[in-house]
Amino acid sequence: MGSDIKATIRPVGDRVGVYVQQGGWWLSNSGWVSGDDRTLLVDTCATERRTRALLATVNRYTRPGSRDLAVAVTHGDGDHANGAGLIHGLGGEVLATPSAAAEILSGPHLYPEVFDCADWGDIAPPAKITPITSAQTIDLGGITVEVHPVPFVAHTRGDLVVVVPSAKVFFTGDLFCSGSFPTLQEGSLHGWLDALRWLGRFEVHTAIPGHGEPSTQRGHLSLSTSNHLHWLDEVTQPEVCDYDALMDEARRRWPSWGGLERVALNLRAAHAENHGYPLDVPAALAAMTAAAGGRIALAL
Repeated sequence: MGSDIKATIRPVGDRVGVYVQQGGWWLSNSGWVSGDDRTLLVDTCATERRTRALLATVNRYTRPGSRDLAVAVTHGDGDHANGAGLIHGLGGEVLATPSAAAEILSGPHLYPEVFDCADWGDIAPPAKITPITSAQTIDLGGITVEVHPVPFVAHTRGDLVVVVPSAKVFFTGDLFCSGSFPTLQEGSLHGWLDALRWLGRFEVHTAIPGHGEPSTQRGHLSLSTSNHLHWLDEVTQPEVCDYDALMDEARRRWPSWGGLERVALNLRAAHAENHGYPLDVPAALAAMTAAAGGRIALAL
């Protein structure tokens, strides 16, 4: 792993690992489950270089004979999916919901009007993605993993959750973010709340968020992301909202969270959903960029 790439490894038992990238935009979590025969990655990274660093780490932790790779992509956002083409090029199978697959295959989507990055590398999409349309159990040899399409439009239109029953662990993708504001651009505020309630059906001990540290805290889902979503729902009920004042309120409510500029987008998305009109995505992205003080420079 390059000396300038900072990531923390969080073992969860002897077969499950979490790869936590510290920082802001486009730095998401990945993980792996290592069986006797195969290894399943959960998500990739935003750039070619970071995905290669992830793979180098996984190779150090996986069991001998289990280097046959596959990757389950929790949703189509580039910070989780841009390395899928690299995995496929190395012979690995890529798994995603049909909606996420369509987004990945039509990409990469880099939003140059918002972000400034000079080092994406080769992030061409994979030639093929295996669609996951219903819950499946994958036998990796000595350990099984479940992949569950989320039955709601939530963070996106095609979220996927990965559960490791024997370890009582699930990877939630961006349905749950720890210590940072989520992004409500492509999904549904109310569907996302439904999805968080749906996640309560799984008997797990550890939740691996899409961003931030793993959580073993009881009620971790309701104590973080869902609180922000409920707040968005409440404050955007009026026909006219003072977005600047609400940004200040969000800053006071969650002073330690990163990515405050995302609230500018979230407020507009929630207002559009609550009042039944389509979100003006370019305007919402422009509001977020303005809240960040201009285009966001990425050091990936």
